[in-house]
Amino acid sequence: MFLTRAPFRSPISALFCEPDETVWTATELALQQTWFLAYFEQSETMEDEEFACGRTILFAEFSGVEQLIGLGPESGIRLKSVHILTPGHVNGTDNWKMDQIGAVWSGREPDTEHSPMDVFETTTGELYSASFVGHNADEFQLDAMKFKLVN
Repeated sequence: MFLTRAPFRSPISALFCEPDETVWTATELALQQTWFLAYFEQSETMEDEEFACGRTILFAEFSGVEQLIGLGPESGIRLKSVHILTPGHVNGTDNWKMDQIGAVWSGREPDTEHSPMDVFETTTGELYSASFVGHNADEFQLDAMKFKLVN
């Protein structure tokens, strides 16, 4: 969730946006939760790489990234990278941290055999989960790789 305030509305909204869109110069993250930053290139067709436009979207849930992946290359969208942004209480520091995700695994929390949960493996080998009960991702049972995001 994002918290926006009228003073942060950009004056270029009226010039470059559709009537239902607004450009903001700042927004507040309303919750200290994990976020996902997806960078992708979009073109009119799969073959039109010469005129691809780079776009970046910040998602509150990984399901938004899954929707991008699900569109497939025939949609003209080529996912370039996905980063996980974690607050200090998740990454074990007192600060925000951003890491590139290398793979997403389907896992299970300890003591809850039938509660599947995504586990995010960074390119440096760190594991994070979207668990709300506070389990460390290292405690999860990894079942299968869902997505490989880095070659």
